Amino acid sequence: MYSNIHMKVVVDMYRYLDVPGFISWLSARQYAPEGGFSGRTNKLVDGCYSHWIGGCWPLLEACLEGPTQHSGEVSSSVQSLVNLYSRDGLIRYILCCCQDQGKRGGLRDKPSHTSDSYHTCYVLAGLSSAQHKWHYNASAENTEESGTLSSPYRWTSEPYVETTQIYDEEDRVGTLHPIFVIPEGVAEETRAYFTSKGSF
Repeated sequence: MYSNIHMKVVVDMYRYLDVPGFISWLSARQYAPEGGFSGRTNKLVDGCYSHWIGGCWPLLEACLEGPTQHSGEVSSSVQSLVNLYSRDGLIRYILCCCQDQGKRGGLRDKPSHTSDSYHTCYVLAGLSSAQHKWHYNASAENTEESGTLSSPYRWTSEPYVETTQIYDEEDRVGTLHPIFVIPEGVAEETRAYFTSKGSF
């Protein structure tokens, strides 16, 4: 599912998603009381799905909200949109169950397991996704050089803030681009660098 929605966003075909079916399937992946995500029906919650499932929500929410018209401008209707999943539940699961409290450090899939680099990477990506809100910016620069695959470069973020936040602000992790899953701005800088080089 993660690859499917990302591919459709990259080629600007998100309007062809079966949104009700997608919401139903994604919603069924978040379990109570843990708050984390599973990857399939009848499977246990696993920290890495904080990204593989949790990373689909920002794209789906942006699809439902529609594009913003100016960078940084978010309409009041967008700000009042109810979350489609429990961000707080996911954040609690990550902070309470996925941290390896031993000398090793890192993040893990569930309390009985040890941490590893795979789970550390994707649990942090999921935490970033839950702590930030992404918007698709329709008015981002669209030049002839942009080509047909410019939609991945039209995203802006803002911190997700609740009135009762369950973590300290100093514990907010950096933003990761919802398509490329690398620090925000790096993909755009890389694209600009290679665009300036011209053709090979």
